[in-house]
Amino acid sequence: MGGSPAKLVMLRHVFISVLLSTLHASVAARDYSPLLTGEVYSRTAQNIFVPQTSNWRATISFMAQEGMEVKPGDQVVAFDGTAVLNGLEQLREKQRTQEAIAERDLARLDKEVIQAQYAAEQAEAALELANLKAEIPKGLIGAIEHSENQLAKEREKKHLNDALKQLVEKQQRFQSRQQQADLDRQKFRLSESWSQEMLMRVSVKATQKGYVIHSNHPWTGAKFQEGDNVRTSFKVAEVADADDLALRIWVNAVDRPHIEANVPVKIFFDALPGNSVDGQIEFLSESATKRPEWGDAAYFEGTVTINTGKISGLLPGMSAMVEFDQ
Repeated sequence: MGGSPAKLVMLRHVFISVLLSTLHASVAARDYSPLLTGEVYSRTAQNIFVPQTSNWRATISFMAQEGMEVKPGDQVVAFDGTAVLNGLEQLREKQRTQEAIAERDLARLDKEVIQAQYAAEQAEAALELANLKAEIPKGLIGAIEHSENQLAKEREKKHLNDALKQLVEKQQRFQSRQQQADLDRQKFRLSESWSQEMLMRVSVKATQKGYVIHSNHPWTGAKFQEGDNVRTSFKVAEVADADDLALRIWVNAVDRPHIEANVPVKIFFDALPGNSVDGQIEFLSESATKRPEWGDAAYFEGTVTINTGKISGLLPGMSAMVEFDQ
């Protein structure tokens, strides 16, 4: 490569400067060790959500005390079921009214069908009589009377056709009203079943042994408590099993590029001062979410395994600090 000695020296200095900057950045990346906050959680927790309601809202009427140990069958959370009960009673009252109206309508339509059947039978008998008269020869009764008998026969035919049409119409109206009544009953049974299912869901019992943990409001971060108005699908509590614990961490978006999974860490529990245990970052989310209670920054959720066996006194919900091994 050609060039003056001075130019070659300058290029050499530039190359060395770039190399040193790269090495410094690499060392800084290795030494980058942010502190992460976390919370102990149970991998096998029973999650309790607000059940579906007619207006997508509910009120917490009872919550077991946070930290209380419960066993299967113990009540953990109850929601106010007054609105569901009132709705069910209104539904049943409406059904009783509909049944009374349907019974009245069907009785009236059935009577009309019977009357139409009688009218058709009368028209059929009148036509038979008219046919007999129309068969009398003209020579026996005279031309005028014979013509009148022929006209009477045609008239009775028309009357019979009209009566039969009326009968079919009345029968169809009766069947249509009966089908509507059956559909109303089916609709009521489905609505009643749905309301009863909602009533069953307003009281949530533990399905496993564990400790009651109250959840945080997804918008404000405040702990849920009795009397809170909550929306359907909100998680309000959990029954956490202490036999399978891990750590849930939140990584600031600024720190996320410097942290990878499968990295060993040290875990310090606020409730157990002076002790640390080994852990490992098991999972880090690829998408960030906002945590309004912490400000405007975005955070990535992750999971840290606790390598040590069962730790005495460690319970779900306890806070912790995660430090990277140097």
